[in-house]
Amino acid sequence: MNQQPRVAHLYNQLLQVNQVALTQCTTESVFYGMCRALKRVVPYERAGLSLYDPDHDGLKIVGIYGPHEGSIFRVGHLLNRRTTQTGWVFEHKTRLLRRDLGKELRFPADQNIVEEGYHSVCSVPLIVHGNSIAVVTVLAPRRNQLSADHAAVVEEMSNQIALAIRAMIPRCPTHKYTKLVCPSCIGAAGGKATVSKHREDLSSWGKKGGRGRKSLNFS
Repeated sequence: MNQQPRVAHLYNQLLQVNQVALTQCTTESVFYGMCRALKRVVPYERAGLSLYDPDHDGLKIVGIYGPHEGSIFRVGHLLNRRTTQTGWVFEHKTRLLRRDLGKELRFPADQNIVEEGYHSVCSVPLIVHGNSIAVVTVLAPRRNQLSADHAAVVEEMSNQIALAIRAMIPRCPTHKYTKLVCPSCIGAAGGKATVSKHREDLSSWGKKGGRGRKSLNFS
């Protein structure tokens, strides 16, 4: 079977996601843009983006794509870092696919997912410079609807938006338990342009006890 058309289609969707990551300016718009491209190559129904929240040491849902009316998994919902699939993926920095959730119950929230009509679930981590910053989860209603190949595509597309999402986080994911924004980490993630974008955050960092009190030079 000739795989060239399929590979070319996937490559085109990856290019679109990359373009979204480069041009969109909010977490939601980047995530939704990725989801639209992903929908063309992976048969999922709902997707969620969860960012690490150091205030609560958990992962907060910040974006949902697809039907979720009446779901307990809504924007703002906090997922436990130790007792959810999202938390497990965040901690272990590796994707997790379960193709028949009803027979693979593992976390307390799994039953809620099944009751909402989803049986195939895949979660992948967003990793920047070796640090988990977020998790993308996709769900499908039928058993075995998501395959290992689909999971690889979800991870590849999520990788395309990791740096963009990282640049929009108003905290330092490397130093997880502080609200201060670390200038060296911001610079490492996005270079001079990102540092300039976060000029006010960096100024606050210095005023609150950052390394040195000299004015920052963005030239």
